[in-house]
Amino acid sequence: MIDLAELWRERKSIRAFRPEPVPRDELVRILAAAQYAPSWCNVQPWRVAITEPPKTSQLAAAMQEAARSGFPHAEIPFPLEYPAPYKERRIACGSALYKEMGVARDDKAGRYDAWLRNYAFFDAPHVAVVACDRRLGPYAFIDVGLWLGYVLTAAAAAGLATCPMASVAAYPDVLRRELPIAETDVILFGLALGHADEAAPANRTRTTREPVEANVTFCR
Repeated sequence: MIDLAELWRERKSIRAFRPEPVPRDELVRILAAAQYAPSWCNVQPWRVAITEPPKTSQLAAAMQEAARSGFPHAEIPFPLEYPAPYKERRIACGSALYKEMGVARDDKAGRYDAWLRNYAFFDAPHVAVVACDRRLGPYAFIDVGLWLGYVLTAAAAAGLATCPMASVAAYPDVLRRELPIAETDVILFGLALGHADEAAPANRTRTTREPVEANVTFCR
């Protein structure tokens, strides 16, 4: 029997993948399991385009070209500032990753190359671009977040690696040109998926979690 608490503790975002693709029937099993995620009025608003080779590498090349030549302009704007305590958590996450990768704080070239790796999808054989019908409004985003949790859990249970990536949404024009994304949908994020390259330094990174009391208040 799967221990879900242990599964969630052990799961982590992977930033280096092996090249071999996941068989489609295995991807379908994971996505079919995630279809049971709850959603408001059972509207099931997630809309997903998932690549397979060679489309993944074609999309990665187009995204890297866009990243080198233009500023990000996600359809859901990224935060410009992170107030405390979120800023400190974000800095700690980045510091842990760059430390494992051996990229110094003043290594601008190294940091740029590490940032650009986002748009290569960390060499994952598959990337899912996740959207939602914009006509449903922001509450539907909560439903998509629940769905993502189900996907991450199902993938981890199947021994597959994942990395949810807001960065993928930064160049929506490329995504819309390369993938079947409806005009009525808003692009939310990407999800790299495949098998982890366990030898990659980036994959040694572990982030910390605050105690329950940092996020939860019990009221009587």
